[in-house]
Amino acid sequence: MPISVFWNGLPDDIDAAYERHDGKFVFFKGDRFWLFREADVLPGYPQPLHQYGRGIPAHRIDTAIWWEPNEFTYFFSGDRYWRYNEETRSADHDFPKPISRWGKIPASPRGAFLSDDGASTYFYKGSSYWRFDNRRTEADRGYPRSILKDFMGCVGAPEPDPDPEPETKRNPGTEPVQPPQPTEPGRGPDRELRPGSTEDDPHQEVNMVVTVADSESKVMTLVMVTAPLLLILCILVLVYAILRTLQNKEPSRALVHCKRSLQDWV
Repeated sequence: MPISVFWNGLPDDIDAAYERHDGKFVFFKGDRFWLFREADVLPGYPQPLHQYGRGIPAHRIDTAIWWEPNEFTYFFSGDRYWRYNEETRSADHDFPKPISRWGKIPASPRGAFLSDDGASTYFYKGSSYWRFDNRRTEADRGYPRSILKDFMGCVGAPEPDPDPEPETKRNPGTEPVQPPQPTEPGRGPDRELRPGSTEDDPHQEVNMVVTVADSESKVMTLVMVTAPLLLILCILVLVYAILRTLQNKEPSRALVHCKRSLQDWV
C-alpha cells in the first residue's frame, strides 16, 4: 500500500521519516520535508529542507531518528551524520561527523529505530540490519543479519555474511558519543565514556546513591504491605474484644432476670 494512502499529500516513495518528541511526524524527500499531525499535513507544507534547521544537510536525508536516551535527533546522509537540537532547531557546531564512528554501520542507511528498552539502536539497509549497543557505544558483532529471517519469520531467507571484525580497536575518542544523563531534558553535551575513566568505577558516589534509592524503595514496599495487615489485625482484635464483652454481660442479665422472677413467684 503506498504511504500516500494514509498520509495524504506525500509522494509514494520517501527518503526518511521520524516521529518527534512532540508527537508530530516529519517526512523527507529530496530537498523538501512535510510535517504531519497524526494523518493530517500541516498548512504550508512541503517546505525546503534548509528551513527545517541550521546546519543540517540541505539536499537529502537518508535516515532520521529521535534518540530518546539523550533527546537529540540524528540525521544520516551518505557517510556523514548530524546531531540536531529540536529546541534550538540547529545542528551542533562540531557536526557532521563520519558515520564510521558508529563502527560497521553502512553508509546511507535506509532507516533506524531504538529497541523498546533503549539499550540498542537498529540500522537497516536493503534486507540486512545492524545492531548498535548504546551502552558500549559500538556495533555488536555477528552483523549484519537478515530482516526477512529475524523480523518476518522467513525461515528460508538467506543470511548475509557478517562484516569482518576489525583487527584493532578504535582509538579513544572516535566512538559515537555516549547518551548523557542531563539534569534537564535535551540539555548538556554528550559525554564520551572510555575504558579506565572514573565514570566506569562501580564505587562512585552515583552508584552509592542508586543503591540507597533501591533500599528506600524496598522499605517503602515493606511498609505498604505491612500496614494493611496490621490494620486488619487490629480490627479483628477489636471485634473479638466486643464479642467477649457481650458474652460476659449476657449471663449477668440472665441472673438478674432469674432473681426477679423468683421474687415475684415468692
